[in-house]
Amino acid sequence: MAKTMHISLENSDQYAIQGYSETEVKIDSVIYEHNIIVSKYGVITDWPLTCIQHLTEESLKPLLTLSPNVIIIGHALEGKFAPISLLQTLSNQRISLESMSIGAACRTYNILLNEQREVALGLILP
Repeated sequence: MAKTMHISLENSDQYAIQGYSETEVKIDSVIYEHNIIVSKYGVITDWPLTCIQHLTEESLKPLLTLSPNVIIIGHALEGKFAPISLLQTLSNQRISLESMSIGAACRTYNILLNEQREVALGLILP
């Protein structure tokens, strides 16, 4: 992993991010180099989204089935966000959707996971 950030975990019995770069993520000593969804319940490796602007309620279904209060989308497209209509739909369901860089998403996910929050992370890896 080039330019990898390693993370020390206080609670390592959940599916926390152990390390990341802009192109891969390490969870439970497994390196993922493609899009993934991760929560305290496990890792979903079949998520074909290519761009945050293409995010829809349909493409979020795998995350929504996890019943999160917060959904974090990590991606590499600086300055790009989810469609506003989707943010409004999720807000009406009392679900927060945040989009940020891959590194910030990994760090934020770990913090919320450690706080025992209902969080799901979707990573769109290049």
